[in-house]
Amino acid sequence: MSDKVVPIIKLYDYLIVPIQIELDDITVEKLQMQLLNEISAKEARGIILDVSMVDVIDSYISYVLSETAAMAKAMGCHTVICKIQPNVALTLAQMGIKLENVYTANSLESALEILNQLD
Repeated sequence: MSDKVVPIIKLYDYLIVPIQIELDDITVEKLQMQLLNEISAKEARGIILDVSMVDVIDSYISYVLSETAAMAKAMGCHTVICKIQPNVALTLAQMGIKLENVYTANSLESALEILNQLD
């Protein structure tokens, strides 16, 4: 079984991660390890998580994403989540879930602008 959960695209010093699968507890933990390994191997300064295809982000998945962003930050890498669907944003807000250590953007272009400003 491969440790790779999603394709990761390197653009300049950034990793673009299009998440096009359903995230469950096991998958999001594998994604976490894949991201941390890729940050180290490719010396990334930023990660963009494109969640436009993700229909559900529950409290545990949001916790793991925030935890991953904190770990990435400790490695010198900022995290931006882009394209959160309206129903996902509504659910996160209704559940009182806060994404910590994470920037958010409504497009890939905006996410790149955020990362460029942080450097």
